[in-house]
Amino acid sequence: MFSFTKVLLATLSISTVLVAAQDCGPTGNYGVCEPGWCCSSYGWCGETEVHCDKDCLPDYSGEGSACKGSHVDPGPGPTTHKIKTITKTVTQKPTSTKTPPPAYTIPSIDTCGPPHRNDNGEMSNGGKCVGVGDNGYFYRCCSQHGHCGPKNLEQDAASYCGQGCNPLYGKCDVSKPKPKKPTKKPIWNQWEGGECGPIVNKHCAEGECCSGSNFCGTGEDYCGAANWCQWGYGVCW
Repeated sequence: MFSFTKVLLATLSISTVLVAAQDCGPTGNYGVCEPGWCCSSYGWCGETEVHCDKDCLPDYSGEGSACKGSHVDPGPGPTTHKIKTITKTVTQKPTSTKTPPPAYTIPSIDTCGPPHRNDNGEMSNGGKCVGVGDNGYFYRCCSQHGHCGPKNLEQDAASYCGQGCNPLYGKCDVSKPKPKKPTKKPIWNQWEGGECGPIVNKHCAEGECCSGSNFCGTGEDYCGAANWCQWGYGVCW
């Protein structure tokens, strides 16, 4: 049932080191990303604009990353003022407590939960489902099989958010309404391995299929209905 995950992991050449590095910051056991990678506000390591934006976490980003160099030193912490013989400590309050908007990118790793053996028989550190796209609908629930979903509009959310859903590693709100399909015409010519589907509103190149995991490619794992090939973003068999 999850053969498309095998192909996805093989296509992207994702090693167990990358899996282990996907979590960082306070929500990721206070892990620090490898050199050159940013720790996003959601606690994921990566080197995309989403990971290295203004809300990234420099204290948990790797050396040499864009996040390390994009944040200005806020200066000294609490300051002490003497008033006659009384010492008063003033601590600056946070400027904002708003939650950053959901990322509009496809997670390179969709595994979640405690350490377990993945579909390839290898040990995976799992992780948390971050929720991406409109209203964080996609990749929000951690299924009983250790995968984040739903990944597209074709899948039944109950497969991930229903029975067996793990609330410790994601949401379990099975009744959350589906987002509407993008009204803008999707961007074309995404080649093999490129992102596609409604989250990023991108269409695969001619002859390429958009798999249920939102990546372009060819073959049964990308083009077959059993793996939720997405019409409107590529060809399907």
